[in-house]
Amino acid sequence: MTTENHNNLEQRVAGTYTMLILAALIFASNHVISRHLNDVLPPFGTAFWRFTIGGLIMLPIAGRSFYQNWSVIRQNLWFFVFISVLFVPLANGIIYLSYQWTTATNGGVVSTVQPALTVALSALLFRDLINRKQAAGLVCATVGVLVIISRGDIETLLRLEFNIGDLTLVFAMFAGALYNVLLRKVPTEIDVPLLLLIIQFFGVITTSPIYLAETLLFRPVPFTSETVIALVWMGVAVTAIAVGLHNAVIRKLGANKASMGNYIRAVFTAMIAILFLGESFEHYHATALVLVVAGVWLLSVGRSTGHETLFKKL
Repeated sequence: MTTENHNNLEQRVAGTYTMLILAALIFASNHVISRHLNDVLPPFGTAFWRFTIGGLIMLPIAGRSFYQNWSVIRQNLWFFVFISVLFVPLANGIIYLSYQWTTATNGGVVSTVQPALTVALSALLFRDLINRKQAAGLVCATVGVLVIISRGDIETLLRLEFNIGDLTLVFAMFAGALYNVLLRKVPTEIDVPLLLLIIQFFGVITTSPIYLAETLLFRPVPFTSETVIALVWMGVAVTAIAVGLHNAVIRKLGANKASMGNYIRAVFTAMIAILFLGESFEHYHATALVLVVAGVWLLSVGRSTGHETLFKKL
């Protein structure tokens, strides 16, 4: 490989990880907003309007491509419907629903399951294997997140009492992990903007009946200045920008490495809470940050080679 090609490769890799970090930051804002407005915005109404707004943003960008590639979409119709259900009402709507019952601390613990589920599903469905560096990175980052959500106190973790919200959150993490893994099956004709519009289109359709039932039986979405600003941010920044970056990273790095964005997201969530909710920066935040960064680095430099694979040796 020439020096020029090597430099170009390094730039592409750096660009991909920049997208991963930016997506994690925007996703973190989504968690903070959803927790802040938990008593105001109903869960599936939030998901419905978030992805509706995102779809309207993406329509002028990918609408023509949607029409031109309709034959490909139709040939893979049930696949696209399935991954849209996984991502919109299940991986997102149920996350919002979970915070009706569970605490932020419990939710933080449970959300760290998703990267492990992603690795496990990749191994089960596609025989993707991880080596020692990647396994060490996964463990290191997990410990970092546990440090930050337990505030450096192991007894906080040991005292946790899981409830229905924790269980539904585990289900949402499973749906998100399966979605991440299945993105590799998207036809090559479907680029990232078009994929985003497809997910939004079918996701909104499949969420509509749940949203209607929620409106009639639970409570409607209140359209106040606060909720409208929150929903527009979720629709534009989270759904159109962050999800698009997330999908692009998965297609470049694979689901296993891209799942490390969950740990970066957890750190950003804590940082945003410190800045906007008045929480103080403690020693365990610094410890967690070091562990998460180290874990992400180990996973990024790891390579799954046939002779160096943990699962094969086991």
